[in-house]
Amino acid sequence: MIDRLRKRHGVFLSDDNEEPSELDILFQKFEGPEPAERFADTAQLPSRYVPARKLLSAIRIAATVGSSEVERDAFNCGAITVVSGIPIADLETITETINDIFPSRWTIVGPDLTNGALSTTAQSRFNRLVTESMDKIEPILILHTDGITLPKALQITVPNPLILAPVTHDVVLEFLASGHLADQTAGSGNLRAALPSEPELQGLTTVELCAALRAPILHDAISRLGQIAHRDAQAEGPRLEDMHGDGVALTAARRIVADLLAWKAGKAQWHEINHTMLLYGAPGTGKTWLARAMSRSAGIAMVTGSFGRWQAAGHLGDMLREMTASFAEARRKAPCLLVIDEIDAVGSRVDPDRHASNYRTQVITTFLTELDRIGREEGVVVVGTCNYLDRIDPAVIRSGRMDVKIEVPLPDADAILEILRHHLSQDIADHHLRTLSHRAVGKTAADLDAAIRAARSDARHARKPLSVKMLEAELNVAPECENRDRTWRIAVHEAGHAVVAQALGIGHLESIMITDNGGNVACRIYDNESKLSDIETQITFSMAGRAAERLILGDISAGAGGPAHSDLALATGAAISIETTYGLGLQGPVWHQDPHAAYITTPAIRDKVLQRITRAETRAGRILEHNRHYVEALARHLVTYRAIKAPTIARLLDGVSPTSSEPSPEATRA
Repeated sequence: MIDRLRKRHGVFLSDDNEEPSELDILFQKFEGPEPAERFADTAQLPSRYVPARKLLSAIRIAATVGSSEVERDAFNCGAITVVSGIPIADLETITETINDIFPSRWTIVGPDLTNGALSTTAQSRFNRLVTESMDKIEPILILHTDGITLPKALQITVPNPLILAPVTHDVVLEFLASGHLADQTAGSGNLRAALPSEPELQGLTTVELCAALRAPILHDAISRLGQIAHRDAQAEGPRLEDMHGDGVALTAARRIVADLLAWKAGKAQWHEINHTMLLYGAPGTGKTWLARAMSRSAGIAMVTGSFGRWQAAGHLGDMLREMTASFAEARRKAPCLLVIDEIDAVGSRVDPDRHASNYRTQVITTFLTELDRIGREEGVVVVGTCNYLDRIDPAVIRSGRMDVKIEVPLPDADAILEILRHHLSQDIADHHLRTLSHRAVGKTAADLDAAIRAARSDARHARKPLSVKMLEAELNVAPECENRDRTWRIAVHEAGHAVVAQALGIGHLESIMITDNGGNVACRIYDNESKLSDIETQITFSMAGRAAERLILGDISAGAGGPAHSDLALATGAAISIETTYGLGLQGPVWHQDPHAAYITTPAIRDKVLQRITRAETRAGRILEHNRHYVEALARHLVTYRAIKAPTIARLLDGVSPTSSEPSPEATRA
């Protein structure tokens, strides 16, 4: 096939079995056959006139066909040959190469491209061309690319299509021996051992591979190839092995990596392991950092896509093209980790806002198609990251597409210490880093990265060694900057939530933390029967922080209010639902389509909601007064350590009791 390609590009080949070329005839007409023979003898670089991408494509096509028998059968009348696994970026080159090697031998059917991407009508036009080709007796070659689905009838007719041969060591060696470096390969020793691994080669695009091998010196070409192939492995970043702790997200990440390694070792089947995970939480909590650590620990490449980057490509067609390209890159680099950032930007088809609903539907449909397709293949672990889980279409996050869904909280002191050690172990003593890690609780991983960069810049400009004081200044955690009264109030507030949760047994207390924006209690709520008493207990938990401030400090702050996820918002939402959608309130078994509107426009509902919230706060206050010692002890511990984990919480709250306080008699009525 390479010889045919050379002939097509003007290099004479002597072959009695071939028809004379136009060049042969031209030489014979004017000067006889001898000049043509001399021209062939002077071809020191046999593929000099063959474009590198076509040469590489020809070698892969030859490896795909495999034998002369397969080639002969493909040219029989009525034969249908399907070649799958063709990257969209290579479709035009492969089509041109096939036409060069096999002129007029096949009717070639492939999808339409526009500016190097599938056109908006590519699938429908492809289906029509396949259907029309069935009317012909000539042999048909169907080129199947990423993003195109073969018609079902064709899948039945040709159940085992040819798969475009990947780039292997043999393919690269043949490329070198047939290209402009051919005269340097003969005495170059064991070239195969110098090449990157085959999985690394298969992670490269055709353009990347050809660009690396353009060098005029063989040694330089192999060196460049290695640099490009190893770029993912050389990327800096953390490893799961360097991270300590037993957080839910970290534990799940370790398990997925362990399962992936078992699959790579042949000890587990792909369908037996979880290979999709969604990490959600506040911005900057280290979701992508964790995904990068998974990639490095598994020893696989990481492909990153994001809805923001895809949407920045342009209109809908451009956006879908970039999305499809990211998934195609992941399949090409398998085994690999595909990280999809900002996945909540996919939107939801159940969003009541109908603005741009058609655009949103097309984006979601294409995204689901790509998720399903990559889920049917082996070797790609998909990790999505987002801030707002409730903004994602339910079909995207259902089991089967996103099997593991985990909230990533702010890093605790242990996690912060690992980040600081990763960046600063050569600059600052470990005991100083440990102290700083407690002061920095409440900062995100992104905050830490930014502060470390800024502190290093401060040190360079001051021409001084990097110091803890520089880091404290950039993190705004220097002791002299702290408002101690504010810190104590936050600690009391969060301790109130924890004590009431423990007293009422509503869930498992996993962590308590003081943050820049206040504090946070992570409590995994136990399943309940959704009785009125269960819901009012939840409201009591929401109001416990405010009640603790009133009990310990004598007044209250705005700390319970604020955004849509605040204590007051949660309590109010639950109380409104009791009256408007749960059928447990004053109006009995009724349901309102718009609970908020019913709350705003119905004075009786407003009054009842206020009564429920006030009663819940009073109940929380009685529980806290009975357990005041525990509230104060927990708050003091929180001020000292800034973050407390489940074992310490359980120890400090051992002995908390609910008192005899129960919901009012009304709370037990339907």
